[in-house]
Amino acid sequence: MKIVLTGFMGTGKTSVGKELSRKLGYQFIDTDVLIEEREKKPVSLIFKESGEEYFRKVEQAVVEEVSRLNNVVIATGGGVIKNKINVENLGRRGIIFWLKADPKIVLKRVMLEGGKRPLLDVEEPLQEINKLLTERLPLYQQADASVDTNYITPEETANEIIEMLGLDAQTVTVDLKERSYDIVIGSKVLRRLALRVKEFRPSKVAIVSNKTIFPLYKETVLRSLEECGITPTVILIPDGEEYKDFMWTYHIHGGLLKAKFDRDGLLIAFGGGVIGDITGFVASTYMRGIRCIQVPTTLLSQVDSSVGGKTGVNHPLGKNMIGTFYQPSLVMIDIDTLRSLPKGEFSSGLAEIIKYGVIADKELFNSLEKNREDILTLGDSIIKTIRRSCEIKAGIVSKDERESGLRAILNFGHTIGHALETATGYKKFLHGEAVAIGMCVAADLAVKLGILKKREAGRIKCLVELYKLPGAIPDGINASDLLSAMELDKKAKAGNIRFILPESIGKVRIVDSVGMELIARVLQAHV
Repeated sequence: MKIVLTGFMGTGKTSVGKELSRKLGYQFIDTDVLIEEREKKPVSLIFKESGEEYFRKVEQAVVEEVSRLNNVVIATGGGVIKNKINVENLGRRGIIFWLKADPKIVLKRVMLEGGKRPLLDVEEPLQEINKLLTERLPLYQQADASVDTNYITPEETANEIIEMLGLDAQTVTVDLKERSYDIVIGSKVLRRLALRVKEFRPSKVAIVSNKTIFPLYKETVLRSLEECGITPTVILIPDGEEYKDFMWTYHIHGGLLKAKFDRDGLLIAFGGGVIGDITGFVASTYMRGIRCIQVPTTLLSQVDSSVGGKTGVNHPLGKNMIGTFYQPSLVMIDIDTLRSLPKGEFSSGLAEIIKYGVIADKELFNSLEKNREDILTLGDSIIKTIRRSCEIKAGIVSKDERESGLRAILNFGHTIGHALETATGYKKFLHGEAVAIGMCVAADLAVKLGILKKREAGRIKCLVELYKLPGAIPDGINASDLLSAMELDKKAKAGNIRFILPESIGKVRIVDSVGMELIARVLQAHV
C-alpha cells in the first residue's frame, strides 16, 4: 500500500504523514525534505537561486523515484499535483488523499511555523492563498479522496484515512515477492472496497456474483464504488456448484467482451467459493490474464478458496479438473456477510477451519473445541479464527505456490470429499460437508495404516459432529462409485491414490501411494 498526501501548504501533509507512518509502520517520505537533502539547500533558496522551473524538474524526478516504493506514506509539496506525470506516478498502486483547509487557517498555520513560504512572499498572502487555491482546485480534485483538516488534529486525520482504507482491520500478507497481496479481515469492509479498487487504476471494473448473494449487498457495494466514480459492469450467474462449468465461464467472458474490457480491466469476485473459483479462472484466461479482487462472502471461501490462487471449473467426470494457478491482487473479507449465511453454509466453512487445525495448528483445533458457542454466534473468536486460518494458508502458499510439495497438505479431506461431490453430481453435499466426511474417512485410513492413534481420530470426528457436520457417508452412496471418481482425481497415479493423512492433531504426512483395496475397505466401513 502506498498512501500519498497532497494539498496546499499548511494543510498538515507532513504532520499527518508522520502520524500515518507511525501507526502503520510504513516508511515516511516528505518530497520537499528529500529535495532539500539532495540539493543541500532549502526549498526557498532553490526557488530564489534556480527558479520554479528548475525546482519542478527536480521534484518530478524525486516523485518518480519514491513512487516505486511500497508500504510508504508520501507527503508531497503543494505544487506536485500540477504535473500530470507526477499524478500518474503517485497514483500507480497508491491512493492519493487531498488534505483540505480554509485559506485563513492555512495562513495561520504557515505563520505559526515561522518564516514565509516562497509562493507567499507577497504583500497580501491571504489574497495569494485564495488565488492559488482557486487555480489548483481542479488539480486537487484529481485525488481519490479528501479529508477536511480544519478542526481535527493530525492524529485524528490519520485515523480517518486508516479507517477509509480499511487498514484498521486485520491484515495477512501472502508473500509471493512481486506478486504478494493482502488479505483484509474485518467488519464493514465492504464500505471501504472502492478506494482499494482505485489503488489498481483499472480501466473498467466488473462484479461477478450470483443471483442469491448480490441482491443482499448490491446497494452497499454499488454506492461505495459510485462514490469513487466507478460504475461497474455486473455479471450474475445462478447459485450453485453445478453452475461452475464451461457454459457459465463462456457467459462471463461474453459479458466482458460486450463491455469492451481490455487488459487493464479488473474483476471483483463477490460471493462464495463457486464465484471465487470461476471468476479467478475467467481472470486468468480473459486476454491471457487480467486482475481480480476476491470478496468472499461465505466462511468457506473466506478461509480457503479465496486465498492461494487456485482457480477452476468442474467437469461431469471430475471436480476442479480444469483450472489454473492465478493469484488475486487483493482479498477483502467482511465478516458481516456471514450473518446472511444459512446455518449449513456456515458449518460448511468450519470444516475447512477444522482442517487447518488438524494439518498445522493444535491450538486452533483446541480453540474450536473450547469456543464453539462464541464462534457460532460470530463473537470475538470469529475474526481470530478466520485470521489464523488465513495465516496458515498464506504461509503454506508462500512456500509452495503451485503444490509441488508442502501445499498438498491443504488437500486433507478433499480426496474423498471431491469424490463424494462428483459421484452425486455436485447436488447432494455442500463442499465443506463433503470435506468433513473426507477428513473422518482419512483419519480412519490413517488408523488402519498405523499412522494415527484411534483416540485422535475420534477427536477429529467428535469436532466435526460438534459443528453439525456429517462424519460418515450417508446411505444410498455406493463405495464403488466413489472409487471410480477417485481414479479420475488429479492425485491418482498408476492405480494408487495420494492421501494426506494425520499423524496427530496439528501434524499430517503425505502418503503417495494408498492401494485401492484398503481404501475400499475403509469406505465400506463408512457407508
